[in-house]
Amino acid sequence: MTDSVLAASSQEINILVVIDTEFVKKYYPNPSQIKEAPTNIIHYGLYLICTGSRGIIAGQGSGSLNFRANPGDMVSFSARGSHDNSDDAVIIYDIQHWKKDNIFNRFAANVVTRRNAVMPNEETQDGMPPVHIKRVFSHCDAKVRNSGTEDLEIKFALYALSDDGQSQDLFGYFSWDPSITIY
Repeated sequence: MTDSVLAASSQEINILVVIDTEFVKKYYPNPSQIKEAPTNIIHYGLYLICTGSRGIIAGQGSGSLNFRANPGDMVSFSARGSHDNSDDAVIIYDIQHWKKDNIFNRFAANVVTRRNAVMPNEETQDGMPPVHIKRVFSHCDAKVRNSGTEDLEIKFALYALSDDGQSQDLFGYFSWDPSITIY
């Protein structure tokens, strides 16, 4: 393939949002319980990790991100708590334009079900060989419409590990406003 073909082809860009759930619970102990009115939080404890872009300019691993993309590229956000959702769990449920340029089309929440996703085998000391189970993965996607800088409002639900150590209960609804720049 030539570089001109690659430059013209759309790419899938994945952004993993890692949220320090202990920080969020400590500094926001009484969050909103209303999905439509989430508690707005500061950027500390929120980390954006981008793969598949046409180049990272700045912000990898921070609360705001600058990367290269072309119109038509698909950007997909997914989230994890700092314990990989095993203690506290995070689910992004909405992403909207907040201010500045409108660089993305409308985001849509999507789920993907894998019938045979791998998980560590609890019967062995090292987890190998893995077992295959049905798993559901969620993400929010939108196509890039043009270059610029956009402040997004990203809404997520935080579920905390319950006292029984076996289930996760809603702790609250949150939002924050990262800045994304597309060159």
